[in-house]
Amino acid sequence: MREFTIPSCENCGARVTSTFATLTVLETEELSQTKTCSQLERGATVFEEGQYPRGLYCIHHGHLKLVRFGPDGREQIIRFAGAGDTIGYAAMITGGPYTISAIAVEPTSTCFVPGDLIHRYIRENTHLALRIMQLMSHELQDTERRVVELAQKSVRERVAEALLVLKETFGTEDDGETLNMPLTREEIADVVGTAPESLIRMLSELKADDVIETHGRRIRLKNIKALISAANLSD
Repeated sequence: MREFTIPSCENCGARVTSTFATLTVLETEELSQTKTCSQLERGATVFEEGQYPRGLYCIHHGHLKLVRFGPDGREQIIRFAGAGDTIGYAAMITGGPYTISAIAVEPTSTCFVPGDLIHRYIRENTHLALRIMQLMSHELQDTERRVVELAQKSVRERVAEALLVLKETFGTEDDGETLNMPLTREEIADVVGTAPESLIRMLSELKADDVIETHGRRIRLKNIKALISAANLSD
């Protein structure tokens, strides 16, 4: 991880969609002067499960995977975070350790904001406090939904849904169909919550059904409606 210069918070495009969009002009100026920014390469860790938080991280560019490690050391990818997303707020507010690790899946730039500044903003800015409460609520709902899916959905359904999530998270190449993502097959399996062998088998089935097309690590989503149906989601 190395430090580098990022434009001021006032001129940061990622801030518009971030938690900090609720700050006042004076708070934004103070945030810009206080934050420290770092650039990470793929595989670099922002924080680890079990560490205690010192503040919040806001992503300026790139993507992180938020993961939890099992007893065997295998990753379970809980979700992804991209430009404008803020991570680490739950542990910072509760005062407990991180329950997940944050790892870059591609070159990523982040900004760190000290916890004492965030706590003061929460006390003084009700809009920010409400925004963080909403984020924590949405995160809890997503976790509850994922638990149900892991228990009730088949591997094929989870693979299909994961491909749709990856499209929404990373976007597509110029053809509008090929996923523009840096993930390995093993990482996609960690999203689904299955073994890499099961993932590869399900991708082969979807390919045989003419729903997707694969070329090496590249995955093209040929039939979105069929993929939504395979995921057992409403269109």
